[in-house]
Amino acid sequence: MSKFNAVTGLTALPSIALDICHPCSISKSQHRPLKTPSRNLVRQPGDVVLADLIGPLLEGVGTAKYALLIQDSFSSLTAVVPLRNKSEAKSQLKAWILRFNNSTDYHVKCLQTNNGLEFKNDFLDAFTSANGIVREYLIRYEHHQNGQIELTNRTIGEMAQKCLLEANLLAHLWPYAFKHAVWIFNRVLHLRDTKTPYELVSGLKPSLLPLRTFGAKGFIYDLLFWKYLTARAIVGYNLGITPDSKGWAFWLPEKNSII
Repeated sequence: MSKFNAVTGLTALPSIALDICHPCSISKSQHRPLKTPSRNLVRQPGDVVLADLIGPLLEGVGTAKYALLIQDSFSSLTAVVPLRNKSEAKSQLKAWILRFNNSTDYHVKCLQTNNGLEFKNDFLDAFTSANGIVREYLIRYEHHQNGQIELTNRTIGEMAQKCLLEANLLAHLWPYAFKHAVWIFNRVLHLRDTKTPYELVSGLKPSLLPLRTFGAKGFIYDLLFWKYLTARAIVGYNLGITPDSKGWAFWLPEKNSII
């Protein structure tokens, strides 16, 4: 300020190199992303699998309050599992890894998660150790280190929310909206790939023929309970493809049930 005569009573001092101001360092400290070099481990499906937990959410069907998201880093193939509580995550993650190993030509080599107790526990430590799976934990508060699955979390969440809003369905149906969003996510191209996540892992091109609009109205034929001169069908709304059968799940407002 003395250089520009902005104030009076201030004697100009020669320029000197100042030591680090410790009070300034303590009081003005800011978080900066910790950049670590890539280890280039991801060369094929299964090399690195990511997992993260979303929630707690509004209680959904089946009393689900959390959503476990699992993603293969190489292909972006993703799975979502609704959970009633965090403690279910470890067994569901184990089941997914075993299913991936048995149903594809690849094996999980590395599991990357945060330090939450739902992931960092003796159960998963014993399972991964027995199967030769390396564990990697993210540095606390360095969420960008898990940026790939964090971005997928946001994408899937926004897709699910749009499905519910567009169909004007109740928010407690979110577990089905999440599953529908993931089904689509695995069968569309992403920016860096010319193949879908489904094809990158299975080697097969996915078919979109089973896809129906989420929330589309349908008429469910009541084979067992209709009587003469009574309605033979009941109105239902599509909740997406069921993974364990060749059909779709429907919400029946009249019965407040899902079939």
